[in-house]
Amino acid sequence: LKPHTQSNPKKISTMIAHRFLSATTRSLSRRALLSTSLFSTTTPNHDVFSKISFIGTGKMAQALIAPLITQKLQAPPSINAFDVSDEALKQVEDLYPGVQVSNSIQDSIQGADLIVYAVKPQNIEKVNAEIRRAKEEKGADGVRDDAIILSVAAGTPISNFVEGSLVEKVARSMPNTPAQSK
Repeated sequence: LKPHTQSNPKKISTMIAHRFLSATTRSLSRRALLSTSLFSTTTPNHDVFSKISFIGTGKMAQALIAPLITQKLQAPPSINAFDVSDEALKQVEDLYPGVQVSNSIQDSIQGADLIVYAVKPQNIEKVNAEIRRAKEEKGADGVRDDAIILSVAAGTPISNFVEGSLVEKVARSMPNTPAQSK
């Protein structure tokens, strides 16, 4: 990060949202969110993150998953999804071959360096509790120390995620599903 963006969550959140929803081939780096080498016009041949976990697989999650795969920013096997609905998980498997699915939040987030909350606001406390439990019980084996939470849930302050999940790196974004990248 550039020094002036390191402590500005709003700039970080805006930056992450722009990159996920952009139809360009920009990508994020695990170690540095901004780097001139990341603004290449060629298709990247590496994953943006080692593992991305989507908690919830509705329209918002799919608005993020689709361009990650189609723009070759993330290989499907390094994307994992959890949903309370088996039917929703089956739909993700059918729409995005190679994307991994999990039967629990703790299984989905294990080893993920980006955890995307794509759930309704009333379910955030449940997700926070599962992530907190994984962090307390398994430490880095449950939740990576460098994990980032990206929430696409409306109306929930960043402090709720930090306090509820014990993950310190949090960004919020609200994708515009009608503007999905094709």
